[in-house]
Amino acid sequence: METIFLFSPIVLFFCVAWIAAFVYLAWAFKRIPRLERETVAEPDRWPRLSVVIPACNEAAHVESAVMTLLRQDYPDLEIILVNDRSTDATGAIIDRLAKGDPRIRAVHVHTLPDGWLGKVHALHCGVAKANGDWLLLTDADVHFAPTTLRRALAYVWNCAADHLALIPRTIQKGFWLDVVVQTFGLLFLIATRAAGVNQPGNKSYVGIGAFNLVKADRFRRTPGFEWLRLEPGDDVGLGMMIQQAGGVSRLALAHKHLTVEWYPSVRAMFRGLEKNLFGPGSNYRWGVTLVQVGGLWALAGAPWAAVMFGVALDSMLLLLAGAAAFTAHGLFSLCCVENRSKDTLTLLLFPFGLLLIGAMMLRAGYKCLKNDGIDWRGTHYPLMQLRQGQRVKFLKI
Repeated sequence: METIFLFSPIVLFFCVAWIAAFVYLAWAFKRIPRLERETVAEPDRWPRLSVVIPACNEAAHVESAVMTLLRQDYPDLEIILVNDRSTDATGAIIDRLAKGDPRIRAVHVHTLPDGWLGKVHALHCGVAKANGDWLLLTDADVHFAPTTLRRALAYVWNCAADHLALIPRTIQKGFWLDVVVQTFGLLFLIATRAAGVNQPGNKSYVGIGAFNLVKADRFRRTPGFEWLRLEPGDDVGLGMMIQQAGGVSRLALAHKHLTVEWYPSVRAMFRGLEKNLFGPGSNYRWGVTLVQVGGLWALAGAPWAAVMFGVALDSMLLLLAGAAAFTAHGLFSLCCVENRSKDTLTLLLFPFGLLLIGAMMLRAGYKCLKNDGIDWRGTHYPLMQLRQGQRVKFLKI
């Protein structure tokens, strides 16, 4: 009983943090506009748009994704497909697509220079070939609704912004994958302080790999991708560079305009996030990872602990804290979703998603320390080199 009493203030603290997190997320969802609901005037002249798509072993997705871009009604478009050292049929598919449509330009990267992550280098090569007034950086598995580019350019033009990041709808084939992807998305909104991105004068920044639209003139005022050459979070890094260059960013939801299958399984997500979670999330510091994972798991259990401790100690304060935490979670899961029959259940399982994300963070950190760096796309990146090249830090330490 004495031990329970000693832990009670900690449980209360995490209950308050839990409530604050869902209040913030509800506020963020209210502040982030939905592209399909925005009614905006179209510009008198549509600027030239260059879409840059890096592709490494994307034979299964690249053609279907590019076809959705070719069906766009945007009047002045070029598509730059960058084959990044693919060992499958990606290069051949890209060449075939380029021969079939004059709007497509094929770029082939055969070697990776020392000190570069492959995707960042591919983006660097693609942007160097672009001649558009605007640059759209996207991935080879992102699918676009037919009016997406017009609506996005009109929206960013009306906002007088230099950068627009759009949040896609992710498609998950498994229930638990849906839970963990939804959890990751909510944590991302908190970590980037996304609710403030659209507020004038706010110092928050964000970037989305599926859709980063940036004015070419503003991008040229940044250090460019060479500055991000060892940054796994290059998408967020782009938003940071735009902010540092005095640009204006906007963030919007585009669930009806963009879709992507991020990972095919939970196991694939564990592997895929090895390069991301230990860097931007934890600054390549094992102690930070342990504290973060402990915090996430404490959050996941705090409402239940508050109720149990409240009953054991006959404490109305603990019982109220637990009830308030459950209520905040439940209201968010019911009110801040588009598909209540599906999304509500996955959001209600958010605590289990936190447990899985924590396990991913531990695994990413352990593997990075064990291997003295990360191995990605056939290249080893030493830990010291990654630390020196880190630009995105969600924790300012």
